Amino acid sequence: MDASGEEIERSIDPPSDTNSFVDQITLELLMNKSQYHKFVSKNKPDEFTKIQSQYDEIDQYKDAILELTEELLTNRYKNVSTEVNELFDGYVKVVINHFKMKEIESKNDYNRHDHDNEVDTIFENMNEEREPTNVDKSLWGKSVMKRNK
Repeated sequence: MDASGEEIERSIDPPSDTNSFVDQITLELLMNKSQYHKFVSKNKPDEFTKIQSQYDEIDQYKDAILELTEELLTNRYKNVSTEVNELFDGYVKVVINHFKMKEIESKNDYNRHDHDNEVDTIFENMNEEREPTNVDKSLWGKSVMKRNK
């Protein structure tokens, strides 16, 4: 009941808009760009047309975009518009963070090793018979005391 005394109907089924939104987000996050592009081209032709027209605009304005980007990189005080300058600053910060992460990854010893060869080496000796190791080792110290009966 609400404040006026009317009964409130509750729907048990979640709205289909919510499900389609979740499905859309799931597809976008779990598929790489080319797989998602193929999926959209087959299943959502209207959305595919929008994406394709955006790619066409990028191709059309590519040279102008590169010129403006170079100018913004060389002249820090160039004022194109508030929106362009703010978005460009955000873009530059994200790209710099990306490069810093790549530097950290390259310095990490784990990323410098050739893991394929390491894995091969590990499993290469798997079937070889070995002599038993010394079982007289003690967890409590270097020497092992045995009782003679």
